Formats: sequence, C-alpha cells, structure tokens
Amino acid sequence: MSRQSQGVPNTAPKSVVALAAGTTNLTSEEHANRLLTIDTAGSLYTLNLPRATGSGDVYEFLSTTARTSNLVINAVGTAPSNKFVGTIWERTSANTLVQFSSTTNDIITLNQTTTGGLTAGDYLKLVDTAPDQWRVVFGLFNTSGAQATPFSG
Repeated sequence: MSRQSQGVPNTAPKSVVALAAGTTNLTSEEHANRLLTIDTAGSLYTLNLPRATGSGDVYEFLSTTARTSNLVINAVGTAPSNKFVGTIWERTSANTLVQFSSTTNDIITLNQTTTGGLTAGDYLKLVDTAPDQWRVVFGLFNTSGAQATPFSG
C-alpha cells in the first residue's frame, strides 16, 4: 500500500522531477509517485533505488532526449537480494519488438544502442511490490542494432 493511499501526503511540491546527471540515491520522500525525467543527453546517470519493502511506491522514468551516455538503474539497495521482476520491451527503428524478462537481476542499463536510450521517449515504470522485489510494470526502450537484454547483475 502506497503512502498516498494511507493518507500520508507527498512532501515534494512537484509531480515531475528532473533528475540531475551523475549518481542519485532515490528516496520515497523526493522521488516516489512522481514522473522522473532524464533530460541531459551526454551525461552518465546512475540511479540507485531504495530497498524494496512492499510499500507500493511507484517510480516512473522518462528520457526526454536521445542518450549519448549510459543510464543505469540499480535495485541493489541495502540487501543483495533486491531484484527486478518483470518484462521490458525494446523497439528498433524498423518497429521490431523484442521482450526481455527478469526474475533475478538487480541492474537495468540503457547503453544508447542495443539495450535502449537511442531516442527520446524511453519509459520505465517500477513498483515496490514486496520486500526485496521491484516489479517492472512497463518498460519500452528504443534501440538499434542487435537488441540485447537491459537486465544484468
């Protein structure tokens, strides 16, 4: 159950949060239940999710620009058992769709080509559904070349 559904208001005044390039440790207070935008093309982003507890918090990511540097989302948290569970779709410019699923991985990487980040519009929605589990509700990444899984770790 999310904090909002329990009557606890979000403390940040914005529903859209532009993430800074570099490493960001995401927190439920500042980042949950908001649209998180990735707006800088040439900078590395490393986004560390908090430990999954089953809070129901939603983290939505939208790349507003074509990426020229990696975007890494880590589910490591404070426990090595934090994992992504679900499927991400990848689409090429020829509209070829391929799905990649995870039940054991804790890293998602967009590398600007085979795993996503090629164009603006890459989108990922994650929900904290259980202790140590991040559910991939939806993911669509734009790719080029031979499509490859964005999951690792």
